[in-house]
Amino acid sequence: MTEVRLESGSWFERWRNRLFYQMRSPQFFISLVLVAVLAFLILVPLYGLVVRTFTWTFSDLRLSRDAVPGQLTTQHWERLLLGSVRDSFFTRPFLHTILTGGVSAVIAVLLGGTLAWLVARTDIPGRKWFRTLLTIPYVVPSFALALAWTVIFRSPRIGGQPGLFQAVFGIAPPDWLSYGPVPIIITLTIHFFPFALLTIMGALSSIDTQLEEQAEIFDASRWTILRKITFPIVAPAFGAALILTLGKTFSTFALPFLLGSPTGYYTLSTMLFNSLELGLEANGFMLATILILMTTVIVYVNSRFLGKKMRRFETIGGKGFKGNPTRLGKGRWVAFTLVSVFVLVTVIFPIGLLSYQSLMLIDGRFGLSNLTLHYWIGHSNPAIAFGEPGVFHNPGILGAAWNSIRLAIIASVICSGLGMLIGYIVVRDKQSRMTTFLNQVSFLPFLFPPVAFGAMYLSMFAVKRGPIPALYGTFTLLVLISVINRLPYTTRTGASAATQIGQELEEAAEIEGASWFQRFRQIVWPLALPGAVSGMLVSFVGIMRELSLILLLITPATRVLMTVGFQYAEEGLAQLSNALILMVTIITLVGQMLLWWLGRSKLSRLQER
Repeated sequence: MTEVRLESGSWFERWRNRLFYQMRSPQFFISLVLVAVLAFLILVPLYGLVVRTFTWTFSDLRLSRDAVPGQLTTQHWERLLLGSVRDSFFTRPFLHTILTGGVSAVIAVLLGGTLAWLVARTDIPGRKWFRTLLTIPYVVPSFALALAWTVIFRSPRIGGQPGLFQAVFGIAPPDWLSYGPVPIIITLTIHFFPFALLTIMGALSSIDTQLEEQAEIFDASRWTILRKITFPIVAPAFGAALILTLGKTFSTFALPFLLGSPTGYYTLSTMLFNSLELGLEANGFMLATILILMTTVIVYVNSRFLGKKMRRFETIGGKGFKGNPTRLGKGRWVAFTLVSVFVLVTVIFPIGLLSYQSLMLIDGRFGLSNLTLHYWIGHSNPAIAFGEPGVFHNPGILGAAWNSIRLAIIASVICSGLGMLIGYIVVRDKQSRMTTFLNQVSFLPFLFPPVAFGAMYLSMFAVKRGPIPALYGTFTLLVLISVINRLPYTTRTGASAATQIGQELEEAAEIEGASWFQRFRQIVWPLALPGAVSGMLVSFVGIMRELSLILLLITPATRVLMTVGFQYAEEGLAQLSNALILMVTIITLVGQMLLWWLGRSKLSRLQER
């Protein structure tokens, strides 16, 4: 018994000493603060969202005589899943989401995979240009593609002016081509194939071409090599791209809203928005919960089943690696022509069409005599666009532009710095349970569809909670949700940058008496600056074109370009909406170049030192 007590005491002393040592470390307190803050900003809203679906509120008094505000209930879920509103609020939107999201994701992955192979693995001319051009549809806001589609296939039978199709052929397009699942699937595919392309391209670039060359020696055909060597090797990348693309297509809001709502074709995300707009908060929060569960299952499948099979497809070892492109022979110019036509149709033509429509005085008239600069530089005219002045004379648009720019800059800088700090802590302290929890919590926002995430923050910050004032309608709330939403991306870029920094540099500085803050500021941060800039660029682009995340949180004082453009699109002011989309695209590209230049110049000065 004495020996057992001694062993127990020895174990306890080791645990106590280790705890005291950790508590003396600044890294421990920083981790503790980060865990507390992120738990409050991520877990608490999620908990509040779920609890709200099981609680009566005063707004429910008009729906049920049994409602007692503050009491728990299951009637919200019973009404949604089993009641009379099941078909209109859940079943049909759910099936529409599976149909449009599933079909578009499959096509996007097949299309993106084919283009990735041509760009990354063949000698097709202009590969570098194609890599840039093929990513533009993902950079442009998603509802820009919806607007471009309506410019072409709009039907007067459903409402509005005739589109380009009717102007050219003299007949209205069929209704199924104007609105509904077909245009939603096509435009979702165009928007998300670059995402699949980027996901698959990395795997294709790492294939050792010696495997394919050996097959050619044995007279294997190009199709046989693709089918039996190339595709099996990159199968996990295709699977990951499909699963992640599904998560994005399921949660997209603006595109299916503009192309589905005019004919009553709703998905879960658009029905969520409509429910909150109608004051049916419980319905909206339940649909948000369902979307979160769907995304969680998708990510779980990706990590559970694909993650275990990755080692079966390793082809880069220590015996040498060759990455020679596949020679297409005469077919390289055929491939070049096909890809060029595809870029023209999916990238250049939609942007050019939106630009042209922004110059049309009367929507639906495509003649040159109808062109004007009014929607850009015109003053208020009651006979045009309900008196709305042009972009550069419109105080509301200029204010929204300023809000967009400062939101993107402030949120991307904060998010990049926070992601770098979390990534560094995660890499340097992998054994700590608190660090593991911090890593998992920082990834959770990736699981939240943007509309659902906005609903979570609407539920939490609409009223005062303890010392935290009601933030609804403030610019602070937009910064807060933008930072948390982009955190999974900057944390990963931060961790990747920290992994490349040798720990011996910090150990040498520690021997010389440098504090933790000095080591992080003078060693880690300068060396990890490229990763921080990368995270900042990704965040800036994402925040500038974000709509679904903040649409529920916007007030007239906090409007940004994307929400104003969406409002104009709803009101039928297509010219102004298109002008704002072009503004967002230009500001995004200019901001990208400036941030990249600042990062490069800062890095150059550090290297000179």
